[in-house]
Amino acid sequence: EAVRVARANARQNGVLRQIHITRRDLTRLSRQRVKKYDVVCANLISNLLIAERERIISRLKPGGALVLAGILKTEFTQVQRAYENLGLKLVASRAEKEWRSGAFVFSGAS
Repeated sequence: EAVRVARANARQNGVLRQIHITRRDLTRLSRQRVKKYDVVCANLISNLLIAERERIISRLKPGGALVLAGILKTEFTQVQRAYENLGLKLVASRAEKEWRSGAFVFSGAS
């Protein structure tokens, strides 16, 4: 469902041919020699975002943006700390109802 909605949104915004949307089991993705991306989006529960944070950011190009979503407001601070401990900083955040999302970049990025 998430992939279908993401493709529909990309089509509506005229960027479908410029992005790559996939569905994979994060815990089975390789940690070595991975392709890097300018933007990585992960809409996952907080415990998975925290447990797999190194695998997630290993796919982010230097200067790229990481967008995390699907996080309960009450758990966002834990996720934020976990990513900040790996050298990222929160640059934008949005809340809606009980959910919160955040965009992160490496601390040295502008």
